[in-house]
Amino acid sequence: MGAVRGLAGVLMIISSLATGFAFAQGTGDVIGDPAELRHLITGNTLFGANTKDGVVEFKWSEYHCANGRSIYVRGLDILRGKWWLEGSEVCYSYNDLDPAAHYCFQFLPRGDGGYDLVSRGDAPADATEVTVLGQAPGDPFKIQKLVGGTCEELSS
Repeated sequence: MGAVRGLAGVLMIISSLATGFAFAQGTGDVIGDPAELRHLITGNTLFGANTKDGVVEFKWSEYHCANGRSIYVRGLDILRGKWWLEGSEVCYSYNDLDPAAHYCFQFLPRGDGGYDLVSRGDAPADATEVTVLGQAPGDPFKIQKLVGGTCEELSS
């Protein structure tokens, strides 16, 4: 029951943070420096939305552990995953979705402090328009509590 209440709180926070954001097109060059990408992600929570034809399909947030683990919240789904860098891309895998698949994105800065994520061809159809609406240091939404552990305790 506590995890459900916690998830409801996370969804409410994400929804309120993402409400009112305009989806701007990327305005800069793709972030190509792996050190800059690592700094952007490591130990931080990113939150955003997936859209199709300008319509929000779902909102999400993901906490990125320093050890390469991640916790992805999408609607009522909570997925444990891994993240890593491949050149100028951040890649993810989630055993609960498809253990053999991985999803890689380049970060394209937008003028409002967010990022458009440009995916490789192996990304799922629902990930064609992924927008990072914001970033928060640490785990302010307490996402680790939703899986009942810490980054060190997460299994791949």
